[in-house]
Amino acid sequence: MIICLIGCKSFKHGYTWSKAENSYNLVTGDKDNFGDKRLDYNKGFHRNSELSNFLNCKCNDRGLPDFIYEYKSEEKCRGIKLFYVKLDSVFVFEEPRKNDLNSIQKEARKMDDYERQTYYKLKQKKYIQRNTAHSLVLYKLGSKLQDQLIHYCT
Repeated sequence: MIICLIGCKSFKHGYTWSKAENSYNLVTGDKDNFGDKRLDYNKGFHRNSELSNFLNCKCNDRGLPDFIYEYKSEEKCRGIKLFYVKLDSVFVFEEPRKNDLNSIQKEARKMDDYERQTYYKLKQKKYIQRNTAHSLVLYKLGSKLQDQLIHYCT
């Protein structure tokens, strides 16, 4: 069963890579959120690595990153940046060689202005999407009520 779960996460990591590559994704703590799924897939895909140890560490109170960015380096190695807004920090992990899944920490640094702005844009986009979805539901409910009222009055 454990082998299946690890294999499934590796499969899902590869299957969703094209959507994740070169894009920023919020991590919200919601298991259905794409950023949270990608973080989980990365832990399974890079198990027993510095990345998985960092993410699984209970030794501090940093928690989950606020958002992530996945990419391939010039050497075609997969990498991920973990952004912690409250800590104003970025932790960068990469495979040391192509197809070496033992992802290692390459860098730890402060966030730059572009990264901070990106986070606020992601948060704003998430807020707009959530409110748009609620508005659409209310609109559909409104049109159903309007149809019922017209039917009742005729």
